[in-house]
Amino acid sequence: MKTNQEQLEISRKSDEPSPDKASKGAYSRRLELDGKRLRIVTYPKGYEADHVCYDGHSFYVIDGSVKIELGDEITEWDSGDAFIIPDGVPHRLINPFKEDAQVAVADKE
Repeated sequence: MKTNQEQLEISRKSDEPSPDKASKGAYSRRLELDGKRLRIVTYPKGYEADHVCYDGHSFYVIDGSVKIELGDEITEWDSGDAFIIPDGVPHRLINPFKEDAQVAVADKE
């Protein structure tokens, strides 16, 4: 039988990010377990999502800034900001800034 700690899915800050499966052009450290997913995503400067997403996500901006297109609205989010987009709300992430942005994204697999 596994110990409680052995049941954890772990990513350390020293782990190298890899191309993100959900956000083409971004890089992430990705954890998936029991239908839950957590990604620490680096959106490079100049990044623009190649699609509009309708799945819900929880976001926490760790470093930098990003903009989210919510249909016709554009919102700006900075380091320390957190927000949840519910299922069914069209959104697209962009990073038009001069610095990379690092964002924690939690959702369902």
